[in-house]
Amino acid sequence: MDKNYLNILKVLNDNGYKAYLVGGCVRDYLIKSISLDVDIITNATPMEVSKLFNVKTVNNEYGSVKINAHNNIVDITTFRRELSYKNGKPTKIEYIDSLEEDLKRRDFTMNTIVMDREYNIIDIMGGIKDIKSNIIRPVKDPKILFKEDPSRLLRGLRFMSILEMNLDKSIIDYIKHNKKDFELINSNKKKEEFDKLFKSKKCTRFINFVKDYNLEEYLGIKINTFNPVDNLISNYAQLEFKNLPFTRLEKEQIKSVKKLIKKGNIGIYDVYKYGLFISSSAALVLNIPLEKINLMYTNLPINSIIEINIKSEEVLSLLNIKPGRELGNILHKLEKEIVTGKLKNEKESIIERLKSYEWY
Repeated sequence: MDKNYLNILKVLNDNGYKAYLVGGCVRDYLIKSISLDVDIITNATPMEVSKLFNVKTVNNEYGSVKINAHNNIVDITTFRRELSYKNGKPTKIEYIDSLEEDLKRRDFTMNTIVMDREYNIIDIMGGIKDIKSNIIRPVKDPKILFKEDPSRLLRGLRFMSILEMNLDKSIIDYIKHNKKDFELINSNKKKEEFDKLFKSKKCTRFINFVKDYNLEEYLGIKINTFNPVDNLISNYAQLEFKNLPFTRLEKEQIKSVKKLIKKGNIGIYDVYKYGLFISSSAALVLNIPLEKINLMYTNLPINSIIEINIKSEEVLSLLNIKPGRELGNILHKLEKEIVTGKLKNEKESIIERLKSYEWY
């Protein structure tokens, strides 16, 4: 465990407050996995935490403060009880002094294990036993847990897939009879969970579960042929989503990767046209060695149309044409021939090519 996080606990302890690491970072520490999600819980109020760490931004809605520790954001949240929910979010909370009561508001037992600054583990809910049994068990009755926040359903499926664990029977039974709950998940929360899930090729179990339990309609996802890889855009490009809030850049990347996947192969002009990232993302799905893509990229004779070794004015003069679409078409033909090795990017060769019959 990173000592920077333990030092945060020490600061809180030295000022008279209880403080523990909790959730994914402790779970992943126990299963010897790397975790970037670091959460700390304490009986210090948000204002007290903000004063200790000189932080101005405080989220009083959820009783949490974000601080930067060794280039990673750490969430410090006050012990709380959630009194009411709406649309998957707590609408009323109260700060408390009880660790056990705070843990009761969490999702799964494996995420209720806490650690103090001396590496002592506190496991009130039996999370360690469930980890050893490879079971994802809800902290409370699924009818309450998932009605409070339906996104916990998707989170459970992500854990099942990425951590290669099994869902407790009570969760599976709930899903069988409450599939429409997936439709209640906020689109941003759904995107957040999918981003974490589909960046890994371990998403296979999720895909199989969705198909086995006919959840595609309720999750707004369409699954056809799927070859899981360790690349988010590659995996997204193999699926169809309904109303998922992709950024403009993500939409463009997914569209381009889809085109190359549909094409079925990647040539040097594709690498030139789409770039290294898009070409590599498609190559992973098509099982084309990345070394081949990297070699083509390294050997590109030009990286842009402006690197063609002749000026537009020279082309206009040589062919006696006016600026416009015809010039653009000629330059793009030259560009493709140079990239594919049919024409050398030398002025003499380009002039000879322009003098050939087919340009007129």
